[in-house]
Amino acid sequence: MKFESLLSDEAVLAEMGQRLVAARLERRLTQAQLAQAAGVSKRTVERLEDGASAQLTNLVRCLRALDRLEGLERLLPETPANPLDLLKQAKTGRSRVRNARASGVAETGGAPWVWGDEK
Repeated sequence: MKFESLLSDEAVLAEMGQRLVAARLERRLTQAQLAQAAGVSKRTVERLEDGASAQLTNLVRCLRALDRLEGLERLLPETPANPLDLLKQAKTGRSRVRNARASGVAETGGAPWVWGDEK
């Protein structure tokens, strides 16, 4: 069965569970062996294989134990960078450097500043 947008969530989970069973049997592992290799409980493996809802972390652990983690790359491939976005990022770099003033007082050659009428 192919995953299609018309399938219900339950049908997709059931198909994923069947594929997980096939991958486990291909490796000649029992549910208990897969659970131990993945670091999850046997009940978690049973739930995944039955198409029941489970945590995504547990699915990733099972896929890693079955050497099928690279399948996620095909599931959600990395999106290539948009050339326009790269150009915008390059332009946002600073084009000018401003030196901070040493203090809030204007330089007067060491003499204290005085008002014009105080001379």
